Amino acid sequence: MHRRWVFVGIGALAVIGVGVAVWVLFVSPQNLTVCPSGCTFAQIQAAINAARPRSTITVQAGTYREEIQIAKPIQIMGVEGALLEGRVNITNTENVSITALTVHGSVGIALSRRVTLKENTISQSPDVGVAVINSQEISVVGNTITANAGDGVFIEASQVQLSQNTIGGNKGYGIRADSASRLSGEGNRNGFRVPDDFPTIQAAIDAWQEGMGINGLGDVSEHVPNDLLTGDGAIVVAPGVYKEPLTIRDKHIRIRGASRDDVIVDGTGLGDVDGVTVRGQSTVFLENITVRNFRDDGIDAEGKIELTLRNVVLEGNGSTGAEIAHSDIQVWLTKSVIKNNRTYGLWALSAQNIVECRETRVAENTTDFGALSEAAAAELAQKCQ
Repeated sequence: MHRRWVFVGIGALAVIGVGVAVWVLFVSPQNLTVCPSGCTFAQIQAAINAARPRSTITVQAGTYREEIQIAKPIQIMGVEGALLEGRVNITNTENVSITALTVHGSVGIALSRRVTLKENTISQSPDVGVAVINSQEISVVGNTITANAGDGVFIEASQVQLSQNTIGGNKGYGIRADSASRLSGEGNRNGFRVPDDFPTIQAAIDAWQEGMGINGLGDVSEHVPNDLLTGDGAIVVAPGVYKEPLTIRDKHIRIRGASRDDVIVDGTGLGDVDGVTVRGQSTVFLENITVRNFRDDGIDAEGKIELTLRNVVLEGNGSTGAEIAHSDIQVWLTKSVIKNNRTYGLWALSAQNIVECRETRVAENTTDFGALSEAAAAELAQKCQ
């Protein structure tokens, strides 16, 4: 009798063991890896198709040109350098997360629940950056959503939390939503404030990311709280004297002071440096700022530069107010003053460097216009009035 129960018990354990093995083989989550070569999967979609629910897919560095479809609970994690060139579609599923992936294309979420986008870069989409439609419990946290041809984030009939995202430089709205959507979150920005976000102007410049800036139709649409996205598409500088030289390299950036009388970039005691150095391929808009008392130039630009000065004062600098003596530089001057600089006010390779000059005074410098003929200098002075 006891022996029979022993055999029965052993048989039951065997059945349980087989069941566990079957569960492990067919049901338990997996850890899968995608890489351009040397891995089981060379495409992200192939790994998604093979993955069991709740699996984790790690995408190694490389460029993946594909459109991916996600319709199961899954985690996708990018390694630095992992780039997807194509659209992501998340449809009719739940418990999906995408983390640390660069996407040149859009991410669409529809008829889904509990989806998280975290620390991704989503840009260069031919339409919206992120679209959320008829979905609930969606988290969009810590992403950079910039330079898309439509809205940065489009939300319809959904519940979405947006926090700590950079959303700027999109041609549509930064965030657009309809009246049926419920939005929450904080810390989303398309620009910075000095000193609230960064203690110095240079620190804000260094943190400025590609694609940041003004959203074409506005930061937020109707039905989106105004404070859900802040920053004005610029580095906004509070009144004060900032004793620091500034360097801008390969940036598309707007720096706006409260007023040129109250925001002073001052070079007193800083040694042999320029006030604002612009290099590389940059588009720079300076507004409502005074740059003064630098031992060298107030502004020194070299490279493929588009430079706009509006309501800017360049005064008391030891060399030139603004040195722009390079053929690839274009300058727009409006309502600005360049005065009392010890060598030249404005040093331009030719008058062609100055695309526009309106209501601007270049005066009281040792020489107002450097490197120009007398006739060209007189013509430019007349143009600036």
